[in-house]
Amino acid sequence: MAALSRLIAKELSSALGITDNPKFNPMFKQTDEVLSDVEDPNTSTIAEFYSPIESAIENAPIGKKGTRGENIEAFVRKRAPKVTQAELDYREFNLDPARNYTRGNNSGAIDDGMEPLNIKAVKKKTANQSRQRQKDLLDEEVGYEEIGVDVVGGDLGLMTHYGPNNLAHTRYSVRETSQDKNELSEFFSTENPRRLDSLASKFDSSVGKKYILIEELQSDAIQNMSKNPTKDSKKFLDTFKKEFDLQMDDIAFEPEFELPGTFFEDYKDFVFNDYLPIVTNKKLSRKEVNESLSKLFDDSGLLMSKTGVYYQEPTEALRYMLNLMAAKKLNVFDFSGKERIISEIIRSARKYTAKSGSIVSKKDTPITNLTDSVRVLLQSIIADSKAKGIDEIVLPPIEKLAEKRFSKGSDEYKKAITKGSGFHNTYVIAFKKAVKQLKDELGNQIKVGKKDLKYKTFVRVKTYDEIVEEVKTGKKGFPPTTVQGTSINIKDLKLDSKTSKLRLNKGGLVQRPNR
Repeated sequence: MAALSRLIAKELSSALGITDNPKFNPMFKQTDEVLSDVEDPNTSTIAEFYSPIESAIENAPIGKKGTRGENIEAFVRKRAPKVTQAELDYREFNLDPARNYTRGNNSGAIDDGMEPLNIKAVKKKTANQSRQRQKDLLDEEVGYEEIGVDVVGGDLGLMTHYGPNNLAHTRYSVRETSQDKNELSEFFSTENPRRLDSLASKFDSSVGKKYILIEELQSDAIQNMSKNPTKDSKKFLDTFKKEFDLQMDDIAFEPEFELPGTFFEDYKDFVFNDYLPIVTNKKLSRKEVNESLSKLFDDSGLLMSKTGVYYQEPTEALRYMLNLMAAKKLNVFDFSGKERIISEIIRSARKYTAKSGSIVSKKDTPITNLTDSVRVLLQSIIADSKAKGIDEIVLPPIEKLAEKRFSKGSDEYKKAITKGSGFHNTYVIAFKKAVKQLKDELGNQIKVGKKDLKYKTFVRVKTYDEIVEEVKTGKKGFPPTTVQGTSINIKDLKLDSKTSKLRLNKGGLVQRPNR
């Protein structure tokens, strides 16, 4: 079937004179209409993403009498060469091979074949503004953003810093290039700060210019992605079962449970066969989880919903059921160590559901590659930079980023900056690959180089010679430490954030057929 599909696609392409054309589905695609959300200053939307697959479907050659699904699908896959398998899997692109689709119900074909894509780059609440920041950089901070690339609508069930639909996030500040006053004093004899600022602009043309400083690039979904979700989930479940059995053993030693009957079997059945399937179902909202748990109690004859009690925290159902079962089956209302043991059960359950819930399958998200996650974040930053009128984006060296997360010189710090670590893979390997993709497609519209970044030198006890030098020169403090960051200059990039969409994944670089 695959060979036949490729043959059909080849014949269709040949008949229509299709050729590779990178301008058809570019990294930044100009639209005919203004994107209302982006234009409205009261909304959080920075940019919208589009899928090359949809462009291929919209332009598929469908005859008046219709075209079989297998032919359309073969054409679409040809029209979107190198499209990521991640997006195909996530969107379940799967037309009925025997169905005859017509142009009139082509939208139906899209609905049958895959769900429409709605992904946006949006501003998030600045909840982490005080964490892991480049506060010792001398260039003044004049703005700060936290941005997420989110699937809009529905609920992916992902466990991330920014909600269940977040594919990746970035944090960055707007900086204004400053000039070291001690350095200026060697050229201008004045102590007037305003005079120095005025002279600084003449001394260095970059002084006063704004740029974006990237302080974090991260994808919780990709960090938690598993090659074998079932195996990993089972491993976490086995650990929970062992802990649970030990906790039940503690209860069994209490004199009140000398004749337990089926209490332990019934409670374990509730925990693993009733409770866990509900709380680990990613398709259920918190409200739906609580309602399902209440129904579970009602079905057991415990009339939970009629009490009007809904759990603020689902694990409280574990406490409630144990108490009810002990009272109903054994007439036991209290026993030694009760609160401690129940707390241990709840803690183990929370740990399991958190670990199990954080596991991400490749079919859970349209982005499964670290480089792709970094690229879509860079595209989002570029769109926001253009909207802000800023021409330069800078990433500090990995050492400076690592310093804010790990104690400098510690084993964790050394591991983070070493090749092969997740940190290094993100801020060095994936970043370089993503920048190369941008450069390959955009050419001279962007320029990649280096930028000097000046940081405060850590305070230490001054030597006698340093003190003498201070007195002689009038310079106070330690000279700044200069490091080089990676600079992306987008001054020549032709991009209107209000009328452009960003391409989500690779693929679709094929010329529109002449019709």
